[in-house]
Amino acid sequence: MSPHSRSAAVRPSPEARLAETVPQVSRYVAGLLDAYRPRYAHLRPALERLVTHGRRSPLECALPLLVHGAVAGTLEPAVPVAGAHTLWWRAANTFDDVSDGDTGARLYGGAPAAVMTAALECGYALPLRALAALPVPGPLRERLTADYLDGWTAACDGQVGDLLGTPTGTSPEEVLTVYRHKSGAVYAMAATMAARLALGADGADDPRAAAWGEFGQAVGILAQFRNDEDDLRSGQSEDLGNRTATFLLVQLLHAATGTDREQALELLGRAADSPADRRRLAAMMFAPDVLAPYRRLLADVHQRAHALLDTLAPDSPFTASLHRRVDDEVRTTANACAPAGPHGTHCTLPPGPAVPPGRSPARSGQKV
Repeated sequence: MSPHSRSAAVRPSPEARLAETVPQVSRYVAGLLDAYRPRYAHLRPALERLVTHGRRSPLECALPLLVHGAVAGTLEPAVPVAGAHTLWWRAANTFDDVSDGDTGARLYGGAPAAVMTAALECGYALPLRALAALPVPGPLRERLTADYLDGWTAACDGQVGDLLGTPTGTSPEEVLTVYRHKSGAVYAMAATMAARLALGADGADDPRAAAWGEFGQAVGILAQFRNDEDDLRSGQSEDLGNRTATFLLVQLLHAATGTDREQALELLGRAADSPADRRRLAAMMFAPDVLAPYRRLLADVHQRAHALLDTLAPDSPFTASLHRRVDDEVRTTANACAPAGPHGTHCTLPPGPAVPPGRSPARSGQKV
């Protein structure tokens, strides 16, 4: 065996390289927090508590690292972007938990008001400080900062739309717009920043960065759909109890007529206090005529994500890992199917595991 073949045989797989790099993100964030001592003696411990005990989100590290790997072949330079993405999610999940009333007297082991204040710093000022310190050309640094701020603002717009929207006063198209912002914009921000950084000095104006952002947005939309279905599959149906305008619920109310719509509205009216009515309403949401347009939409987004990967990075060893993570987000009843590409067929995924009773699906553990 030649030295080259022997080297290739022992080269770590993309997943092994990812697993080795993810801890660097934690160390990077810890370094950002260390810079707050001793000047910010009250804020730093609150930030550390939030980062350590706050709710994690799937793909917060993996997406930016793998996108950078697919473009440039390396993961480590994207650690600051993964750190900024992680900090955004810690802050966003804090506000989400508070808006859902999941705090009680303590939040992540601290006083809720203090944790909320720390979340403002965690999601806004701290990531911007990190981006300002990146050793890259000025125009590239400015574009990365703009990417982050655009993602922040779009996500805030989506969250407000989610909070103010009502199941009876919202159309399926309006819900999809909320999803594009609420979740899609955040993953788009992470993918765009990682691709722009990987493209180097020319990344400030390279159109490929925007195309990677489109891929990230597709992943974010799929993640929101999966989160909605995880809630229904858990048996808790907290979204129904909160009267959240999810896509499937709005699609049901949009499509149902006559007595079916009246029944759905009656069940929704009692959903906050009746688990049985939530289960009955969930069953109506999975009726074939309600699922049909949902399946078509899910399949379109699923296929688009795979097609973008096959166009943007067809030969990278990290692309297969990104394909798998796209499929991971489509472990639902829709079982969307994308056409076969150089990495194989992506379809007919089994349903995801049931969420244990009493555990919110959005709080399931992080996967890298």
